[in-house]
Amino acid sequence: MTTQRMAKTPFHAAYTLLHDAIVKKGFITLSGEVSLPFNWDDNAEIISLKYQTNTKQMEVKCLLMSDSMVVSMLHNNELKTLDISISNYIEDFDEAKLTYSAKNLLNFERKVYDYLIYPLFADLKPPSPTPPAAERPRTDPPQRPDPLRDDRFQPRRGRPRVDPVDPFGVGAGDLDPFGGGAGMIMDPMRNRGGFRQIWPPPPPGARFDPIGPGGRGPDNDELMPPDRHRMFDQDDMFM
Repeated sequence: MTTQRMAKTPFHAAYTLLHDAIVKKGFITLSGEVSLPFNWDDNAEIISLKYQTNTKQMEVKCLLMSDSMVVSMLHNNELKTLDISISNYIEDFDEAKLTYSAKNLLNFERKVYDYLIYPLFADLKPPSPTPPAAERPRTDPPQRPDPLRDDRFQPRRGRPRVDPVDPFGVGAGDLDPFGGGAGMIMDPMRNRGGFRQIWPPPPPGARFDPIGPGGRGPDNDELMPPDRHRMFDQDDMFM
């Protein structure tokens, strides 16, 4: 519910709002009162009052200009002025009862403080709120050293593996001691090292004779001695 206040004119009503804002900052009139002095509203177009604190003093003058109240504040020969639109803050003025309602009080006080009081009395301005500290980037906690790890020994990189599709790469894996090569013996019945079957199957009737127990292929003992030269032998795969 809006509180009804009393004043002779909308101009005087606007000054009551200004007076309240000044008192909130610790000022009182020269007579030592918080309330407005007697006959402060005798003049319909000009209002002039002095305010003080224990260490400060200032003079306030207001002039009616159409629908505006021009406010001047003087302190130590320094003058600040502000033009306030009366209709923005005073409404429902009743000329018969001399009552009115105030609106937009926070905006009114902010203008009075920012343009008049704070420029004249910097010590009355509240400190600016401390901005929140910037969040520090999170860092992973340091890893605990592994007591079993020896950084002096680093794993060796093996040679590039031979593409299993390359038919001419048979036996190249044996050149890499760490590569796990498939061996140099080419066995058509086994897929060693991922070697793909890229040639047609044996002709009909061809027979593969495995050598050794369990169907394994030839081992070192079954290879032909280097000094023997013969065209056919029992170890020939296709007969």
